Amino acid sequence: MILSDFHKRGIKPIIIITLLAVLALSITGCESLGFPMAESPEPEPPPAAEAPPEVINADDRAILAVYELLLSQAKSHEAKVYLADFYATSDNWSAESELLKDGTSIWHVVVDMTDIKVWEEIPYWQQASWLVFQDGRVIPSNRFHGNALRIDADLQASSINSPAFELFLNKENYNKREAPPPAKPKPAPSNDS
Repeated sequence: MILSDFHKRGIKPIIIITLLAVLALSITGCESLGFPMAESPEPEPPPAAEAPPEVINADDRAILAVYELLLSQAKSHEAKVYLADFYATSDNWSAESELLKDGTSIWHVVVDMTDIKVWEEIPYWQQASWLVFQDGRVIPSNRFHGNALRIDADLQASSINSPAFELFLNKENYNKREAPPPAKPKPAPSNDS
């Protein structure tokens, strides 16, 4: 009786529903097994325009480039404390553009605290200078006895938590360093024969 009703309505709708169910299960089964679904190709986005290189064309921007360099070198807490002390003490910054022989220009950034008659801080903090290229590169200058390079070296030493750098953080100890004890004389060889 059931089969006779089944033949009356037709087998086509049952087959279509079964095929749709199998197709739906195969799609979800492929996704759960990690097989990617076939997707329609999307149009490729246009290539991103490259940002133009940064050009340093103002004295404030040149000074900021030096600040950024020094801050990027301060990797530890001690280095940041050192840098904060340096910034708080040496606050007379200036920058001048200089024309090189090849026609390009470069910024000469200077910190100059020579107006202070009695300088009680680290000596090379009083004057230092950096060269800032138009493309943003910054290098320590050899002017003022290479003091900028000394500051750079201090930041590197403090970033690796060097025990010798602790002398710089405690200025009283820095100025009152004790000489190492003298070497003990070697005993004279004895002539016991």
